[in-house]
Amino acid sequence: MDSNLEIRILLPTDQETVAKFARERLELTAGDRMEVEMNSWIARWRPESLAYYLPQGWSFGAFQGAKMVGFILGQPLIFFRGLTQTLWIEDLIFTEPDVGLQLLEVAYKWSKDKHLQCVLVESSAARVQLVQGWKNAHHGEEPMIELRSSRF
Repeated sequence: MDSNLEIRILLPTDQETVAKFARERLELTAGDRMEVEMNSWIARWRPESLAYYLPQGWSFGAFQGAKMVGFILGQPLIFFRGLTQTLWIEDLIFTEPDVGLQLLEVAYKWSKDKHLQCVLVESSAARVQLVQGWKNAHHGEEPMIELRSSRF
């Protein structure tokens, strides 16, 4: 683990830093400028999303010096899937697996300290690899049904 890595709670003043970092990560995977722009309109880190998540105190950023290298956007959910309190991780973006792992560890420990019962994050191959060694990590195979109540 990198000893120069600082993880802290993100504040509303971090909105521009988070958006810039996330957009740079998107540009690495998107095909062209138009695709980046279209994806940024529905991104989980778009301005109105950050305006909602950052003041709540459940989002964390990883920094090496002044440079962001990862973040988690999170919020507590009450009475979800039979549990009284769950931390929902809306987005987790990182440059290196070690950064992602440290961000998850902080979110997990913070949740445990605040007596939340579960941390929930959508699965991906990279995220499953991060938690392979965790005894309490469960990768569910449950399909999800999305009932859209508006057109998008």
